[in-house]
Amino acid sequence: MGIDKKDDLYEVSLQVVNPNQMSRKQSSERTPTFVLSMRSDSISEAIRKMVGMSSRRLYMSHMQILFVDEATAREGMHEPLDWLLRNNEIRPVFDLIIVRDHSAKEALTFVTSTELFPALDMHKALKLSYKSWAPNIYSQAKEFLESLNKDGVEPVITGLKLGEQADKAQKMDNVKQSPQHANYFFSGMGVFQEDRLVGWMNPSESRAYNYLTNHVDNSLFKVECPNAKEHFTLDVIRPKTKYDPKIVNDHPVLDATVYIEANINELRCKKVDLNKEEDLLKLQKIAADQYVEAINRGIRKAQSLGTDIFGFGEAFHRAYPAKWHVWKNDWDKRFEELDVNLRVTLQIK
Repeated sequence: MGIDKKDDLYEVSLQVVNPNQMSRKQSSERTPTFVLSMRSDSISEAIRKMVGMSSRRLYMSHMQILFVDEATAREGMHEPLDWLLRNNEIRPVFDLIIVRDHSAKEALTFVTSTELFPALDMHKALKLSYKSWAPNIYSQAKEFLESLNKDGVEPVITGLKLGEQADKAQKMDNVKQSPQHANYFFSGMGVFQEDRLVGWMNPSESRAYNYLTNHVDNSLFKVECPNAKEHFTLDVIRPKTKYDPKIVNDHPVLDATVYIEANINELRCKKVDLNKEEDLLKLQKIAADQYVEAINRGIRKAQSLGTDIFGFGEAFHRAYPAKWHVWKNDWDKRFEELDVNLRVTLQIK
């Protein structure tokens, strides 16, 4: 499903599987999916109006992704999600994606190369990239709602870009040549304050979110070589972060420790001998320092936006419940000024 804000109305679009294309015995020139679209000031009314546009009943429980444009996200996600989460046919495990620089409807009509159904292609790509590339995040409606209902943590949603020639990707010709006219890619992380989008973190900054919230399964990290312009690459495995909230002079202070194990994936440092322990320890120290710098950039960006996406407030809520009741009403301001002492313990296996 796609939701765009058009003037004062919602434009709701549905990507529907063409049942005639499900049979392997039949072959036709029809597309495997078609898109229905309707405008209304109500999400439920727009969908109900689509009943007369198809001879088949719309079965909503198969929905896997909700696309929204930036205008909808900035105005607030409460209204778009309200009907979806109340509907007893829809399971709240669908992905949430913000389409950047294009409309949600354009994302639904994007012809992809790997899967017949564009939404399924994007769903699988997002899950795969989330598990193997730390800057990408994976957000579902259930997690978004849980973040809204928790004290001391704000939600995030991944961003999607369709490329410069997205208009050419609306036709089947997009997959009849190599390379394609256009391809989609996930880019950046939308940062929310309550249910409203307030800003974006770039891929480098969004890496901090995944490490601090223990959402990294496996990833790569490029590190500059000592005394050289070359670099080496780490294959990161099993990172783990722990928070230690403290109160110092009646002010919140947070100690965060990130534990990382890694293997050397690529080495371009010409003056490094991995058989020497001192060289290996030097690489570990440089990598840990650059991790601290990268994660601190993400923390500073979130503080500049005034939204605690890392759950620092939730950690203080658990550790100091009585004090939290005093702080929670102005936690956004306290978060902006919060002292975070970050330490990275990294071991190259």
